[in-house]
Amino acid sequence: MMSALALVTRVTELPSSDSDETVFKVELTCEQQTSCKGCASKSSCATGQVSKAIGNKQHAWTLTSKVKVQVGDIIEIGLPEKALLAAAALVYLIPLLFLFLGALVGAEISDAIFNGQEWVSIVFGIGFAVLSGMLVKAKLNHTNHQAEQQVTLIRTLGQPLEVK
Repeated sequence: MMSALALVTRVTELPSSDSDETVFKVELTCEQQTSCKGCASKSSCATGQVSKAIGNKQHAWTLTSKVKVQVGDIIEIGLPEKALLAAAALVYLIPLLFLFLGALVGAEISDAIFNGQEWVSIVFGIGFAVLSGMLVKAKLNHTNHQAEQQVTLIRTLGQPLEVK
């Protein structure tokens, strides 16, 4: 289980008919952390410059909890490691596999019809990679709801302190 700090943006009390305990639906935002801020060569690294220019991405999460939190609280959440690793494998490996598969199919078609011209292999490779990207995006949108249900509250850290 990976952990991250998140900011509570909304708390909604859910009706619970089973027990006397109150259950809350907590909506969170979590800023994506990159390793580029801690590196000694961040000023001369292209990746560090790009991450500085683009900024950090905000992720939205939802969890249900029996612990009452308030809007503005900082909490530590547990993220499902297995789901995150599976999503990373889908995003990186499937398009690469489809790129090679498309290039192979394009090479065979090129040899049979176009006298071995390379552009056919390139076009098929890119086409298969784009197709796989659309399939992966659809799959991740479908499984995103499942990953949100696996986010757990580890502990509450309270309201952030203002530094004057």
